[in-house]
Amino acid sequence: MDDLIIKSLKEFVNKSNMILNNSILSAYCFGSAVYDDFHSGYSDLDFFIIINKIISEEEFQKFSSWRTELKASKHPCFSVLEGEIISQHSIKNDIESNVIYWGTSKDRLNKKYGLSGFSLRGLINKGYLIYGKDLRKELPYPRDEEMLSQVDSMIETIIKYAQVANEDIHSVDWLFLISQSIYWLKTLEINGKTNSAKWIIDNCNYGWSDTLQKAVEIRQSPILAKSYENKKWLKNLGPFIQCACNTLILERNEFVLKL
Repeated sequence: MDDLIIKSLKEFVNKSNMILNNSILSAYCFGSAVYDDFHSGYSDLDFFIIINKIISEEEFQKFSSWRTELKASKHPCFSVLEGEIISQHSIKNDIESNVIYWGTSKDRLNKKYGLSGFSLRGLINKGYLIYGKDLRKELPYPRDEEMLSQVDSMIETIIKYAQVANEDIHSVDWLFLISQSIYWLKTLEINGKTNSAKWIIDNCNYGWSDTLQKAVEIRQSPILAKSYENKKWLKNLGPFIQCACNTLILERNEFVLKL
């Protein structure tokens, strides 16, 4: 991983450990950064922290105030952090317990961690241990049925909400999520967004491959999304997203027939 990302994550975990009275057992980075696919101006920086106690309301409030400071800092790593902090006891016993959710747009105190499906497999298979002891064997490995359910939910969401795109750079993310899903359906493996997209471009003959290639270029150089031409291109992505979704449906149905 990038040296700045590692350094920033270690600083974040050290400060978190101070707030939590040295109760962190293990801390991980997962997602785009571990695939060397983190792009400032586009990507989030995902973390998952396991601690040896129950999180208090007071601790959550401290994290919430700190999060506000980091968001305002515009730091390339700290301002795009997203993740969860959870007790080991609740993971081992599969019970409800206070969980800090730290998002890019909001934070909250939940009762269960939300990491599942593709993200959870990605953490278990490829996560980077920032601090502490590796406890990933204690996490429940998502079954194929859970993965397929996540694909089905995403298909419903895309059909309902992605008929029309806008000029925001993250409009292309639908294409990357579809790519990751197709990659899993065809290989039963988890990969990063850009890696999955490039694999599809190289190995599949889909009618939306040229659109996906441009999406890769914009993801890797987010500054491109600021041009008038590319803003117009992003705004007109809706039909291409639906075309890619139709491909995902076909690949999903073919996968189910083989079960």
